Amino acid sequence: MYTTTRNNAGATLMTCKDCGHAISMNTMCENPIQATTDILKHLAVHNAARAFAAGRVTPAELEVMPAAHVG
Repeated sequence: MYTTTRNNAGATLMTCKDCGHAISMNTMCENPIQATTDILKHLAVHNAARAFAAGRVTPAELEVMPAAHVG
């Protein structure tokens, strides 16, 4: 999901293949626990988005409920 890239300034980045989110390798070396947490959170968001996208309900499948039954 992440790939290593190098920009024109010579900085090395870990870049998400899906959305382009990038984390500097310098940040990973300076704050490894925080950087790892950020990467895991980012991956969790992608996984959750995929999980909910598979079960998406279209408006045609929704059932109309009378107002008395709501709540």
